[in-house]
Amino acid sequence: MKNRTLHNAFPIVAAAIGNRFGVKVRVGGDKAETDGQTIWLPGYEGDDADYQDVAWGLLAHEAAHIRYSDFTLRYGSSVLRRRLCNAIEDVRIEHELAKDFPGTKLTIRTVIEKMIAKGDFVASNIDDHPANILYSFVLKSLRARVLGQTALLPLVAQTEAALKAKFPKGAVTRLKGLLSEVPLGLQSESDCLQLTDRILTMIEQELEQQRQRNQAQPSADEENTPKPNDKDQDGKSDDSNTPDSQDEMNPDEQLPNDTDDDPSSESGGNDDSNPRNPDDEPATSPDSIPSNPQGDDEEDTEIADPMGVLQTLLSAGDSDIEQDLFESLKSALSLAAENGSELLMPSGHEPPMDDRAGAFLLRKVQGESGKIRASLQGLVQSQTLSRSQHASRGQRMSGKRLHRLPLGETKLFQRKQTKTSPNTAIHLLLDKSESMGYQVSDSQGQPMGSRMPIALEATLALALAFEGIPGVNPGVTAFPGHQDDSVYRLLEHGQRVNARTGVFSLAATGSTPMTEAIWFGAASLLRCREPRKVLMVITDGQPNDTLSTLELLQRCRDSGIETVGVGLGLDVSHLFPVAISINDLSELRAQLFELSKAVLLAA
Repeated sequence: MKNRTLHNAFPIVAAAIGNRFGVKVRVGGDKAETDGQTIWLPGYEGDDADYQDVAWGLLAHEAAHIRYSDFTLRYGSSVLRRRLCNAIEDVRIEHELAKDFPGTKLTIRTVIEKMIAKGDFVASNIDDHPANILYSFVLKSLRARVLGQTALLPLVAQTEAALKAKFPKGAVTRLKGLLSEVPLGLQSESDCLQLTDRILTMIEQELEQQRQRNQAQPSADEENTPKPNDKDQDGKSDDSNTPDSQDEMNPDEQLPNDTDDDPSSESGGNDDSNPRNPDDEPATSPDSIPSNPQGDDEEDTEIADPMGVLQTLLSAGDSDIEQDLFESLKSALSLAAENGSELLMPSGHEPPMDDRAGAFLLRKVQGESGKIRASLQGLVQSQTLSRSQHASRGQRMSGKRLHRLPLGETKLFQRKQTKTSPNTAIHLLLDKSESMGYQVSDSQGQPMGSRMPIALEATLALALAFEGIPGVNPGVTAFPGHQDDSVYRLLEHGQRVNARTGVFSLAATGSTPMTEAIWFGAASLLRCREPRKVLMVITDGQPNDTLSTLELLQRCRDSGIETVGVGLGLDVSHLFPVAISINDLSELRAQLFELSKAVLLAA
């Protein structure tokens, strides 16, 4: 069974979420990608119930990148440097996004849990490439600890076991200390890159220590290799298999607490450079966490070639490290949407401003707008007055009904019933396409001019009227904007009409991308807090693509958005189930009087 909410509302909700995050979102085609300014999500028509959760998680993650990441940062040629920095940066930006939008923490956590359940997010094991083990541990441990994605904890434990089995103990200890700085020590992506460089520097130091140890190994072996008929300075024969002192022990056989004269441990005592028991030292600073140059812990003795591991690590390529988590999500969304329909969200632009023309138009429509508002206000008030209702129980008895008691009347108590006032967001979409500028004639063939002046007058009059009604929050958008893929924001929800009259001076140009404009208006409505949402389109009824317009209008209604059409000289009921038609501003008031019952006062 198809997920109808997803099927019908996905593009609208995606655009609304993008607007809430303050990023541009386009839904359509078969690709999921981001260019640093816009997020593309595939247009999906399938029946996978998990698709929506994955899409919202990807949208939140990519929005965090656009809001907080530095797209000009360069990583150089090192694959490991780039991938480690990206893993740390992903955690930082999601942590920042959750401060402004707490719900995104659950949204992304849900995606992680679904991927784990499907086996798409797994732990690393000892057979993996060293770079993948390191990357996997950094990514999963930070996500579990910083972002609270606790479903990752078993994967973290398995990956850490592989890390300890593959890497010198000193490297593991120092790595954990450096990662403890996330997130508080990171304010930007540059900070993440600096932390990454400190991790790589630590690995290079461990590599150098391993190299020094290997160079010292042959001379130590020569000293401790028994020779026939060889005597020490005292003339004693060295024919015993058991060494008499620690100095005669093979370095690989030393006990965990033994020390030698390695150059890297000159200070001794409790100094930070002392290789003895690094886990016992206080981790006050990641840089002060000591390494274990002697490799004298029992875990180090299990590592066959620590120097080779570290060398392999630093020379890793892209194929050696698992795919980025959200890149894999993009691939999954794209594959699921190969046959999806294309629907691109238009960008909203500031329209040209002509204060003089706007002031003239305002004076022209104020009178009619006042009449419209008075009509609607009267209707609203008549529905919000307290009315008396009789009931069988209550606290106030009606004296006028006591005489009916002998007749068996039980409804003797009086109650007041109050009709709730409107609490509605209304978005007006004004069609300013080229066809709106064509000259038209009345039924007698007399020229009436173009429809554009009527459309501007009607839109401004409606905006003024709705603004004056308590509980009604109007917004206005004109389409198309500069191009067919853009619209003009005439009035944002919450703005005052008087401050925006200069934008109601548009010329009729362009085609009629009504589908995209409806999508933009619906997304704006979903951002409003009012429970009832109404989309009203003022048009000549000729969209570029009638079928896609009808489909998106149905999506709006399935999402709880009511749709109303105002045809200018034309019947638009073929597009809108609730519609009126006007030829002049004076007709608008009479038509709206009946329409307002459905728009403002419907239960």
